[in-house]
Amino acid sequence: MSLLWAVPPVAVALGAVLAMVQLRGIADAAADLQVELRRFTEVHLAVAEVRSATADARATARGLRRA
Repeated sequence: MSLLWAVPPVAVALGAVLAMVQLRGIADAAADLQVELRRFTEVHLAVAEVRSATADARATARGLRRA
């Protein structure tokens, strides 16, 4: 049996290791994305609160002008 028969299994093993490294990187990126999406939701809620407060302030200002 020659050493040539060992090349395909080594290539497959090396490919599997490289795929696992890439998948780990993708998993880390997905976790980071989840954190950023949670932060974005918090910002989105804060912006909605500011818009609501601005609308209330405008309504109050209009009421004061009419009075």
